[in-house]
Amino acid sequence: MFEIIDSFIDGEITDIQCKHCLSATNLGNQYVFVSQASLNQIEILERCYLAQKEKEAYLNSRQEIYEMNRDKVKVARKQYRGQGDYIEDILV
Repeated sequence: MFEIIDSFIDGEITDIQCKHCLSATNLGNQYVFVSQASLNQIEILERCYLAQKEKEAYLNSRQEIYEMNRDKVKVARKQYRGQGDYIEDILV
């Protein structure tokens, strides 16, 4: 996600490309806690410890997902090339 947004901020991709690249990565839900009061309300419900093999399997699956998403982003960048506005055009 950060790489895509950085590409938009750096003027490498348009807003349309950025939107479709972010959609292609299927980021899911994200939550932001912006105040100390909200942080104080967080409660850890459960802790889970992984064996080394479980950790390696998880990291391998995350790497596969990362590579698949990277390929989807490449396709979205090409498919929507020339569509939309660059950040410098939006902020004028």
